[in-house]
Amino acid sequence: MGKPALRFAGMFRELGPVGLGLVQESIFDNVSAEELPDVDEVVRYLKGGYVLIDMMDLADDPFDSARQVMNGSTIRTDGDWLWRDDLAYHVHRHRVALPDEFLALIRERGYAVPHRDEELLRESSLVAEELVF
Repeated sequence: MGKPALRFAGMFRELGPVGLGLVQESIFDNVSAEELPDVDEVVRYLKGGYVLIDMMDLADDPFDSARQVMNGSTIRTDGDWLWRDDLAYHVHRHRVALPDEFLALIRERGYAVPHRDEELLRESSLVAEELVF
């Protein structure tokens, strides 16, 4: 089948380096002035993605040094996009913006992560491994 063409969200430089030559933006440059009107549904979608790499860690909150996110660097997917588990936290707590294309796709899907077959998820996990290891 080959590696799927995945897009990436939430791989901000303050959260640590990644591979694949991905250019990392600053999380601080990706804060919205207002909360999404459908933030709860978007966060539910992000939390509902398939886990490709389950990390047991505490990720620091770049906005609040007194806070950490458990398993923040866990990698999730919907088959089209890859994101860190703590992206849901940052979207909800700090109004961190998603890429416009990703947000539009989440809404088009009615906030439901689509079913993906095991082969696609296995191939996606290879991309995730190159991203984080």
